[in-house]
Amino acid sequence: MTNLQFGTVGSQIDGVERTTGETFEVRDPSTETVIADVAVATVDDVEAAIAAADEAADAWAEFDPVERSQLLGRFAGRIRDDVDRLARTETREMGRSLGASEAQARKTAQYFDYYGGLADKIEGETIPIHGDSDVLDYTIREPYGVTAHVVPWNAALVLTARSVAPALAAGNTVVAKAPEAAPLSMLRLAEIATDAGVPDGVFNVVTGGEARTGRQLTDDDRVAHIEFTGSTETGTEVMKTAADHITPVHLELGGKSPNVVFPDADLDRAAEDSAKAFWNTGQTCFAPTRIFVHEDVSEPFTDRLVEVVESMDIGPGIDGNTIGPLVDAAAIDRVESFVESAVADGATRLTGGARLDRAGHFYEPTLLADVADDAPVSCTEVFGPVVTLSEFGSESAVVRRANDTEYGLYALVWTADVSRAHRMARKLEAGTVLVNEYLFASQQAPSGGYKKSGIGRAKGQQALESYTQTKNVVVSIADE
Repeated sequence: MTNLQFGTVGSQIDGVERTTGETFEVRDPSTETVIADVAVATVDDVEAAIAAADEAADAWAEFDPVERSQLLGRFAGRIRDDVDRLARTETREMGRSLGASEAQARKTAQYFDYYGGLADKIEGETIPIHGDSDVLDYTIREPYGVTAHVVPWNAALVLTARSVAPALAAGNTVVAKAPEAAPLSMLRLAEIATDAGVPDGVFNVVTGGEARTGRQLTDDDRVAHIEFTGSTETGTEVMKTAADHITPVHLELGGKSPNVVFPDADLDRAAEDSAKAFWNTGQTCFAPTRIFVHEDVSEPFTDRLVEVVESMDIGPGIDGNTIGPLVDAAAIDRVESFVESAVADGATRLTGGARLDRAGHFYEPTLLADVADDAPVSCTEVFGPVVTLSEFGSESAVVRRANDTEYGLYALVWTADVSRAHRMARKLEAGTVLVNEYLFASQQAPSGGYKKSGIGRAKGQQALESYTQTKNVVVSIADE
């Protein structure tokens, strides 16, 4: 399957593909060549998708939970059968290493397996009403109905599964907006859903190409829950739109995660895992892009980290290289601007810091030192292969500096001191704190952001709870 042919593709609505009208190009960021033409979802397309999801909502909510569980398990199996194609598709459209894309495709199946296993275990509670034995009080957890999912391009498959799987398991229907830069893998996922027997109208995907598409989807009274993953700026606009309809939202937004290395850390392990900040070419919201290393071990840790980074292969992800291209020309221009500005202000390039002189949007993995905490490259989500490194002296000082950000998605701590590890986990303002471990992402473990990194939690049973609303029922059982 080395020569995938995409041709013209379009929205998947009510089990049918729509490819009429205006199109936009999807380019392979490794070569800058066009690999597909995608039909822009029209106003009528988005309306049809919402209408189909609304029409299917009651029947899907009443679907036997055991059968829904089995169906999602069958969907997971079909995804596993298609891992090679899904991985090559995602790598071709956004550039990631093929091995990493294969892992992402397998993880996508795991999400549907996990939430499929919970679909028949959504239970209410009996509430004891003290002092009133003549009342039976209990709760029911019910789906919202039509849910909207706006998914980013940097991990379209797994992020679609992360929200769509619990939504479907809870009995909701879905309209998902495919990202313009990388829509092909999500569209393929919708095809697989239909082949697996997911009823028409339950899982619909509309394409982008115009800013109007997302706005139309989130600004509709029939949409009862909104899931958005992306930039803080766009997430703010989504939340404002949701407020007009009092629609509940889950937002996972930007990040600028700290990575704290104490002198008692395993420096080899810390350096190896810290270099994983360049996974996905740094195009990851939770990447630990601010390293704080204790002054007592700064030199040996830095030397090891530079060695690891410089050993990474850079080139087309489809060929198995560790570091692929940035997604497009605008992304590489943005990265270059941040690095050049930092260097002009006195930053030191420890390694990297330049474009590759070849076709494609390739930029070297870059480590910068001597950067102020309030410099743009230290404060702003670069969303590219750029990591800053600075020294610290005391635990209290590094906690203050690590938390001095508007974001709060992830944080890393490297230490052999168990007491310190737990202290830091309590003090760091982040939805996820990893100790002596990176990159960890399990469908069972909840994740989400503090501050401007978002609201609500994805993954785990918390995500399933967020896709249900609780109804309280009170019944008099008094004798006549």
